[in-house]
Amino acid sequence: MNLVNLLKNLLNLQKKIDIKTLPSQGLFYKDDFEITIKKADVEDIIEYEYNYIKDDLGSVIFKLKKVVEKNATFSSGYTFNDVKSIDIVFLFLEVVRFTKGKAVNLKYFNDEFGEEEDIEFSSNYFNYFKLDDETMKSYNDETKQFMIDGFMFSLPSIGSENCITNYLIEKSEEQDGDKYNDYSYNFIFFLGDKRSMSFSEIENLIHIFNFDMEESDMKKVRKIVKMFQPIQKYSLKRDGKVIDINSKIDLEKIWK
Repeated sequence: MNLVNLLKNLLNLQKKIDIKTLPSQGLFYKDDFEITIKKADVEDIIEYEYNYIKDDLGSVIFKLKKVVEKNATFSSGYTFNDVKSIDIVFLFLEVVRFTKGKAVNLKYFNDEFGEEEDIEFSSNYFNYFKLDDETMKSYNDETKQFMIDGFMFSLPSIGSENCITNYLIEKSEEQDGDKYNDYSYNFIFFLGDKRSMSFSEIENLIHIFNFDMEESDMKKVRKIVKMFQPIQKYSLKRDGKVIDINSKIDLEKIWK
């Protein structure tokens, strides 16, 4: 850590994130990958809250990404596009907590005591997905991927996810654009640390995973993706009780 960053840390101007506390648990990042966040500016908050449409999921995700991208820096050689998409909401809430200087609390109903309680959204209570010993044997610590049935699994990056989104937006304007709704995009889990793709690369992958691949391999791919589905869900845990947080986070008023 250089002197400038050291002073920023001491003055509480920035905070280094322990990537092992992210939903991905750091499993899919190279050893030299680091994330440091800073406090959001007033302008960031105003822009986030302006024209907030809670039912427009695409717009909300765009706002979250923008806050994280503007208030996070990365170790040399990495960019925002290298962040695994599953970690974005967690990082956003870390920026919110660091900016406000207090915990982000959620309300939930405690069935045992029959009353509503608060629980902090943090690594202390996050319900991390646990992989069994057999699955962990397939983990390659050098490539940060899981080798299962001949396929190398990794969580998709923001960069690759954005590329596919932009591709689908363009294709939706074509006369036969509806056909793209029927294709499988499971290839996004087998891109390794790829953070960008051209449209021609995406088209090639769509063709391979939907038409060229043997049905037996397609089944393997679906099985692998299903195996890791729990890691893509957010929930908290207290006293052995799992608390589903879907719809419990008021992202519209998160800065209040």
